[in-house]
Amino acid sequence: MKKLLILLILVFVGIQFVPMNVPADLPVKEGDALEAPENVQAILKRSCFDCHSSHTTFPWYSSIAPVSWFTKEHVKEGREKMNFSTWNSYDDEKKLKYLEKIPKAIQDKMPMKSYLIMHKEAKLSDADKEALKAWTTEAAFDLE
Repeated sequence: MKKLLILLILVFVGIQFVPMNVPADLPVKEGDALEAPENVQAILKRSCFDCHSSHTTFPWYSSIAPVSWFTKEHVKEGREKMNFSTWNSYDDEKKLKYLEKIPKAIQDKMPMKSYLIMHKEAKLSDADKEALKAWTTEAAFDLE
């Protein structure tokens, strides 16, 4: 049992040297970031930006493997799927696609339950969801 414990400790220490390699802040080209009403920006910043923008706040525990690997993968996937920091670089068709998907995503799965465990403030209230839904409808109408 003692050998197993020592082996587990050595493995845990060893995996700490596998880097996370996801930058917290990426350069954002001026004019590319999403422009939305202040209330919508506040909701998105609180609940979405850590994974869906180039401005991620990594908490202290996200630098400890294996949590760092999990975090890295979620941020990478989130930015690839949609990045509010590059919103204005998307063509109108792509923006419309995202605007159509956002209400369903926030109703069904976003923010992810695994994220909400440590980020309770990111939980979307019914009022938050309604504000985001109204914004997506209005933004889509403005694009058409």
